[in-house]
Amino acid sequence: MTSTEDLLNKAKKLKNDKRYEESIEVLEDIFKKNPQSDEIRTELINVLLSCGVYLSDEFVMEFEEAIKYFNKILEIDPNNYRAIYNIGIAHFNMGDMNKAMIAYNDAIKIKPDYKHCYYNIGLIYEVKENLKEALKFYKKALEIDPKFIYALQAKKYAKEKLNAQKRDIPDS
Repeated sequence: MTSTEDLLNKAKKLKNDKRYEESIEVLEDIFKKNPQSDEIRTELINVLLSCGVYLSDEFVMEFEEAIKYFNKILEIDPNNYRAIYNIGIAHFNMGDMNKAMIAYNDAIKIKPDYKHCYYNIGLIYEVKENLKEALKFYKKALEIDPKFIYALQAKKYAKEKLNAQKRDIPDS
């Protein structure tokens, strides 16, 4: 009979080999038998997250499938802001800005200092060509982390674009 520890090590090795579904299967099985184990729960969430992020990758682009894995995390941990945030990314990449915005705001409710959500909300406003609103969210991300390179670059770009628009407006 294989011990829980052996199965956990097997699942970790499968994860390291990027054999996520096999790892998830092993972990779900041992989690059912040990639902109080924080170690198994944490490992299962980590593998589900890794799998979902992999499926959301710009080369794989299986966003609907990724959302299923992120939702599995939420069944285990309803307050997992990282899963909610990644659901937002998937919706953003599918072009559903409304669902992305909802997800980012839900993640912020759980973790108010999650700079990535503010940055991504800024991106949504930028896509909608509301640069003033985008700038507010880039600035909010930078209040949390003044060296957050993505927000620094986005803020600079949005300001340049806004200034260029102002120059293009003819005087009446």
